[in-house]
Amino acid sequence: MTVDQCAILIGGLGTRLGELTRETPKPLLPVGGQPFVDMLIREAWRMGFRKVLLLAGYRSERVLSMVGELRTTLPRGCSLEISIESEPRGTGGAVVNALSLLDERFLLINGDTWFDFNWNALCVDHEEDTASVGIRPVDLADRYETIEVGVNALATRVVPRGEAREPPFYVNGGVYCFSRSHFASQQGRFSLEADLLPSLAAAGKLRAVRSDGYFLDIGVPETYARSQVEVPARRCRPALIVSRITVIGSDCADASGERHGFKWAPGAIEAIRKANEAGYFVFVTIAQADVESVSDTPEDVARMFDWMQSELRKVGAHIDDCRIATGDPDGMADKISVEDSWREQTLGMLQDLTSQPDVDVSRSLMIGEQVGDRAVAHAAGLGGAALSGQTLLSFVYEQLSKRDEQ
Repeated sequence: MTVDQCAILIGGLGTRLGELTRETPKPLLPVGGQPFVDMLIREAWRMGFRKVLLLAGYRSERVLSMVGELRTTLPRGCSLEISIESEPRGTGGAVVNALSLLDERFLLINGDTWFDFNWNALCVDHEEDTASVGIRPVDLADRYETIEVGVNALATRVVPRGEAREPPFYVNGGVYCFSRSHFASQQGRFSLEADLLPSLAAAGKLRAVRSDGYFLDIGVPETYARSQVEVPARRCRPALIVSRITVIGSDCADASGERHGFKWAPGAIEAIRKANEAGYFVFVTIAQADVESVSDTPEDVARMFDWMQSELRKVGAHIDDCRIATGDPDGMADKISVEDSWREQTLGMLQDLTSQPDVDVSRSLMIGEQVGDRAVAHAAGLGGAALSGQTLLSFVYEQLSKRDEQ
């Protein structure tokens, strides 16, 4: 089952931040000039969670105003909804209050925590009656409850904050994958951390997914101050850009059916997930020549891309963004060669993708199939490489090895 929905807990009072949260919910505080929860919403969308649900309570009118503004800039196929508690019910009670709006299986994240890892990895490779929690190793577990992990990556115990005695210490990163059934028998006020997670661990129904990614919560003045510099810096990452659709697949002959006839190239799916987990954006550009080889319209190609994204997310991978050529609006097709037309289109799409503020262009790389593709990459200020007979998977491993050696 592909998990399409991400729910975000943003109803807490944030009392430890004092005057900062007197009028503003903690997740709406600015971090690097942008509301913190705005960044979380966009992270969910880019990882393929098209449906975002905000679980609000305190100062919900401020949340409603933000939702109205964000809805004017929704990415294609994405939605943003809100559930409001009439009274505080705890982190678990907020989920119960929103059950009618939740999918059968959903991602849940804390609205005051940044945990930089592939959230899709939580939503695959386990039984439907099992929940997942993202965990991170830390040197000292003074402010957090910790998770003890046994065989098969199953959590065996949730240790209350301050009670952990012996390393390794794994803290709860505030990112989960649950089913509605985990909340079906719950009523009133209750806590995810103190009530639900310990019971799931005791029953052998809580899978722990470890990541060493950057972790920070903004719940106290010291960490909120750190977040102003650290979170924007961590959001800036290199991109791995696939310049031709034939790098990742082929035989795109049928664009009218559910499957669209797309066949993945050997190792392509694994390569994309590896790049996701290594902290790269994964972008794809689809030029007019690719569009014409698939169908008559860019809309059909967009549907094919949606199918590709769905298939990727079944195994915990995703493409962060895609650009599809929409034709030849300037009437240049008869005046320049096919190859020049492809280069012009691709250069424009590359520049559009890499102009996003979180893309580290200096460390980004475009992958093509021909030597001439490198010139297009260099014109966009990128490193460029041609596969030259390699699979995408072997190429990604090679690039990551080079990075680790530097």
